Amino acid sequence: MPRVVTLPETGRLVLATDLQGNLADWIAVERHFERVQRESPGAVLVVTGDLVHGPDLAEDDWPDYLGTFYRDASTELLQRARVLQKKHPGRVHYLLGNHEHAHVGGPIVAKFFPDEAERLEGLLGAHGSREMREWLREWPFVAVARGAGLAMLHAAPHVPITCVDDLEELPIEGVFDGDDVDPLVRERVAALFWSRTTSTERATAFLRALDPDATVAIYGHDVARAGYAIDREPLLCISTSFGCFDGDKLIFEWDLGTRAESARHAATGLRPLHPHATPVHRT
Repeated sequence: MPRVVTLPETGRLVLATDLQGNLADWIAVERHFERVQRESPGAVLVVTGDLVHGPDLAEDDWPDYLGTFYRDASTELLQRARVLQKKHPGRVHYLLGNHEHAHVGGPIVAKFFPDEAERLEGLLGAHGSREMREWLREWPFVAVARGAGLAMLHAAPHVPITCVDDLEELPIEGVFDGDDVDPLVRERVAALFWSRTTSTERATAFLRALDPDATVAIYGHDVARAGYAIDREPLLCISTSFGCFDGDKLIFEWDLGTRAESARHAATGLRPLHPHATPVHRT
């Protein structure tokens, strides 16, 4: 069960972030990936976590900051995500996000319910929840595309590491229980799943620890209303779904044999998730 997965050095990469139970957006991701797969056999899909835990609000109560209205369909989305992974073995990678981590030892998340994990597991039932947890424990933390110079993860690359083994050996359960946990381990886990941004120096150190030639970190977790944000190099934050209007939602596509020289260069690989929808926040 590697925590850092290495992608092929040739072929096409498709990347999406933070679906949070939005089934319509997930189907759009599936279709985009399947089209790229037909055009370029051997294409790879990476989703940087938080597939689950969406709102359950009436449309009349829907706030603007959540973007386009939808109803949580996490159970159906998980089912489709697993089917897609089985259909393309070794080509579909889901990275663990803080919302998945809540099911396998992470802290409670309470965005829309007092305990999002408890609510979803209630919908799945005992057997379905057990199967989901077993699957989530296999999810990696980071994907690396060495030929492209890309590192992909759920949150901003604020994790203090010196080598890949620091991630490979990182536990996900029991980290926030009791006082006998190494503070550095707790810091690494918290940063891995919750950091919204970081400094150029910290991000560069993280990239160098993974691969001396890595140039860009791509992640989600935070909401970029315009679909993406570059706070500073080498950070590219992408919003595929949650918190955005349909016209602003973006997916990332890249030739794995082409080196990304910077976050701004990598941003040329951004594509609209819903090409016919009108942007609201992106000019």
